Amino acid sequence: MNPFLRLARVALALLACAPGLLHAQGVRWADALRQPDAWYATPEAAALAASVLRYQMPSGGWPKNTDLARPPSGQFLADRRAGKDDATIDNNGTTLPLRFLARVIAATSPAPATGTLTAFERGFDYLLDSQYPNGGWPQFFPLREGYYTHITYNDNAMVNALVLLREASAGRPPFAFVDSARRARAAVAVTRGIDCILSTQVVQNGSRTAWCAQHDSVTLKPAWARAFEPPSLSGSESVGVTRFLMAIENPSPAIIAAVEGAVAWFGKVKITGLRFENFTDAAGLPDRRVVPDPSAGPLWARFYELETDRPLFLGRDRQFHYDHSEIERERRVGYVYYGPWAAELLAETHPRWRDALPSGALAAAAALPLPAAAREGPTIHLIGDSTLADKPKLTHPERGWGQLFRELVLPPARVVNHAKNGRSTKSFLDEGLWNGALGELRAGDWVIIQFGHNDAKVDSPERYAAPQGAYRDNLLRFVTDTRARNAHPVLATSVARRKWNDAGQLVPTHGDYPAVVRALAAEQNVPLLELETLTTELERSLGEEGSKKLHLWFPAGTVPGVAKELKDDTHYSEFGARSVAALAAAEIRRLGLPLAALLKPAPDSAPPSPNSSLLTPGSFAPSPGSSPADATVAADGSGDYTSLQEAISKAPMRTGANDPHWVIRVKPGTYRERIYVQRERGRILVRGADAATTTITFDLHANLPGPDGKPLGTFYTPTVQIDGDGMIWEDLTLANTAGPVGQALALRADGDRLVFRRCRFLGWQDTILLNRGRHYFEDCYVEGHVDFIFGAATAFFSRCHIHCLRDGYITAASTPEGAPHGFVFADSRVTTGPEVINGVYLGRPWRDFAKTVFLRTELAGNIRAEGWHNWNKPAAEKTTYYAEFASTGPGASPATRAPWAHTPTAAEAAVFTPEIVLAGADDWNPLAP
Repeated sequence: MNPFLRLARVALALLACAPGLLHAQGVRWADALRQPDAWYATPEAAALAASVLRYQMPSGGWPKNTDLARPPSGQFLADRRAGKDDATIDNNGTTLPLRFLARVIAATSPAPATGTLTAFERGFDYLLDSQYPNGGWPQFFPLREGYYTHITYNDNAMVNALVLLREASAGRPPFAFVDSARRARAAVAVTRGIDCILSTQVVQNGSRTAWCAQHDSVTLKPAWARAFEPPSLSGSESVGVTRFLMAIENPSPAIIAAVEGAVAWFGKVKITGLRFENFTDAAGLPDRRVVPDPSAGPLWARFYELETDRPLFLGRDRQFHYDHSEIERERRVGYVYYGPWAAELLAETHPRWRDALPSGALAAAAALPLPAAAREGPTIHLIGDSTLADKPKLTHPERGWGQLFRELVLPPARVVNHAKNGRSTKSFLDEGLWNGALGELRAGDWVIIQFGHNDAKVDSPERYAAPQGAYRDNLLRFVTDTRARNAHPVLATSVARRKWNDAGQLVPTHGDYPAVVRALAAEQNVPLLELETLTTELERSLGEEGSKKLHLWFPAGTVPGVAKELKDDTHYSEFGARSVAALAAAEIRRLGLPLAALLKPAPDSAPPSPNSSLLTPGSFAPSPGSSPADATVAADGSGDYTSLQEAISKAPMRTGANDPHWVIRVKPGTYRERIYVQRERGRILVRGADAATTTITFDLHANLPGPDGKPLGTFYTPTVQIDGDGMIWEDLTLANTAGPVGQALALRADGDRLVFRRCRFLGWQDTILLNRGRHYFEDCYVEGHVDFIFGAATAFFSRCHIHCLRDGYITAASTPEGAPHGFVFADSRVTTGPEVINGVYLGRPWRDFAKTVFLRTELAGNIRAEGWHNWNKPAAEKTTYYAEFASTGPGASPATRAPWAHTPTAAEAAVFTPEIVLAGADDWNPLAP
C-alpha cells in the first residue's frame, strides 16, 4: 500500500474514533511547533500531518486562520472542489504548515511518508511560484482582486516566507532534506526578496525611514489595504523587516544603510509618557483608551502619516484621525494601534549588531547615495461615478472610460481609479471615498473629477446635490483639497447619455450641471475636459442606431449569465469606454497640460470606428478576430491580472466544441511563469499584443532533479502545457530559456483542436511537444536544435518559419500506427543559423510509424542532402512516411534524398490541406469562420 494512504487511513481512523483527540488529549494546532524533536516521529504527529494535508489547496498553499487539527468541514471540501483556492502567506497560512511538515519529515527520515514529502514540496513550490518578479509576495496567490495583490509585510507575512526560504536554501534543520534544485531556487528568491525590501524602504526628506504594511506591486509605493489600514509608515511591521535584514550574514553596505535608516526613524518617532488602559464604558461595554503615564515604557504607533510622521487612527469610514479616541469603539477595541514593538530592537539587538560589523562598514553604508526614485512617476487619480469607474466583473461587457484610460498612460506614471458606481459628489464625500483618495495623494499628482449623473437624482436624498448649491460646493472642495496637497485638479463635464427623441435628435439630460462645472473651472482657473460636448458629438456622429455600439445594447442570451435583453443608454461597452478615454486624452493634449507628457503619443486617426469595434451588440460571445477581452493581463498592473495563469484559472469551465471562447488579452511584457490549462477550461482565446513584445517564459529542463531526486524528465518541463480542447493562441512568444542543457519544452500540447496564429516558439532541444490531438499553426516561428517539433499528434503548419540553431533534427514524429497523418508543413520556410555546420535533417522517427510531409517549402538553409534520418532503425524505413513536394531553395535536393523517402504526385499532395489533414471524426476545419 502507498505509505501516504496508510498514514492517512491510520490518522482518519484515530480521528473517527475520537474526534476531539488532537484537542482534548493531544497537541493543538497552535502548539504544533512547540514540541520536542522526538514527538514529530510519533503516531500523534502523523495524525496531525494527515489532517494538515487535507487542507492543502490546489495551488499548493494553505488557508489562514484555520485549525488544521480538526477535520475539514463539508463546506470547506465543497468549496475546494468548486475551485476555490484561499492559499495565502498571511497569518502564517502557508509557512506554519510547511515548518510543521518539515519537522515531521526530518524526524521520520530517511523514510518519511510519501504524501507528507509531496505536500511539503508542493507548498515549497507555492512559495517560490507566488513571488513577484520584483521580489515581493502578494497576500493571496492565486491572485485575487483588491488590495490582496499588494506586496504584503502585514503581520510579517513576507518576512516569514523569506526566513523559511533562507533557512531551506542553507540546508538548516529541519530543512536539510530539501533537494538542491529547490535550495538553489530558494536562494534566488531570498536575494530578490532582499532587493524588494531595499527598494520599498520609504525615503522622506532625504533620509531612509521604514516600510508600509503593504506596497503597490508595480510602483512599490505605500498602498491602502482595508479601510482602516492606510498608506503609512508601520511602527510594527517595520520591526520585523529590520530584524530580517539584521540577521543577514555579511550584510552589504545597502543593507547596513537600510537598517541604520530604520533604526534612526524608530528613535525619532518613539512615543513616551503614554500607556493603553482597558475599561468598561457607561453601557457596560469593553473599551480602550490612552492615558498619560510618565513611567510607561516607549510605544510606537501602528500607522504613521507619510511626510509628517504623525500617528494615524482610522475607523471603517477611512477618515484620518490624529486622536485615538475619535475612532469608533469597535476599532478601538478590535485593533492594536500602539505597541512596544521596537523597544528591544533599539535597546539590545541593534547595539549588538552594530558591534559585530567589520571596521569601516558603517562608513561605507553612510556614503551610499539614496535609492533612485526614478521609478516613482506621478499618479493620475480619477474620482467620479459609474461612467468612469473600473468594472471588475469580467464576464459582463460594461466598462468605465477610466478603466480604458489607464491603457493610455505611460510608466512610470500610473492611474488609480477611485470612481464608484452610483456615487454623486455628496455620497463620495459622505462615504469617506474622498478621504481615502486624499490619503494617497502626493505632490505632483493629478486628480480628474467627473460627477453629475447621480447628483441630479432628486428622489435620492443620500446623493442629491443641487447644481448651484451642494454640487458646486463639493466640486470646489475637491479642487481646494487637491491643491492643498500640491497636486493638480482637472474638472470634467459629465459624459452624454444616449437619448434620442422621436424626431431623431439627441436630447441633453444633464440640465445645469455641466454649466456649473464650466463656470467653476473658469473661476478657479482649473483645466476643463469638455466631455459633455465631445461625447454628444460622438453620439450624434454615429447616429441613433450606430450609437448603440457605445453602450450596453445586447440581445437576450448573448451576455453570459444575463438572460434578458440589455438596453442601457448610460453605461459603456468596451468600445464606448475606449472611445471616451481617447477623447479625454485628446482634450488633455489640446489643453497643453503637462499631464499630456504622461500619455502615449496621439494616434494618427480619430477614436476607433464602430465598424472596428471590439464589442458590437449581439456579438458578446467571443469569436476569433472580433471579440472583447473577458480578462486583461498586464505585467505593469494596469489589467485585471498580472499573471496569465491567474487569468486562465478564472476562465469558465467550457468543453463543448461550440462553446464560445473566453478571451484573455495579454498586454506587452515578459511573464515569467509556467502555464497549465486543464481539460475543463479548454475554450480559451489568449491574444497577445505582438509576439515581439509579449512573452511567456520559464526555464525548467529535463536534467533538473525532480521530487524523487531523479532527473525531472522531458514531459515535466513545459513553459505552457495545454490539456484543454479548442484553445486559440495569437500574437505571443512561448519560450523555454534553459538553453543547451537538455530537453526543455516551450509547449506541450495534449488537448485537441488547438490553434496558434502569429506565435513564436523559442527553445533548444524539444521546443514543441505535440503529444496528442490535432493542431493548426499559422504564420508562426519555431526555433530549436534537436527534435524541436516532436510527438504523436497531427499538426498542420501553414506559412511558418522554422529556424535551426545548430546541426540537428527538425522533427521527431511518433505518429501512432494507423493514423492517416502526422506533421504537415505547407508554404513554409526553413532557415539555419551560423552554427549549423554539417547540416540539418528534416526529421527522424521517434516511433516507427512516423509521418512528416513538407509541401511547397523554401529550404533556405543548410539541409542535409539525404534529408531524413532513420534514427539507426532500418526497420523504420519500411513503416515511416516522410515526403516532400515542390520544395524550393538551396536545401531542396530531391535527387539526393534518402531512398526510402517519398515524393508525392500533385494529386497525392492535394490531399494535404488543413481541412483534410485535421478533419478527424468531427470534421474540424480550423479555417472555418
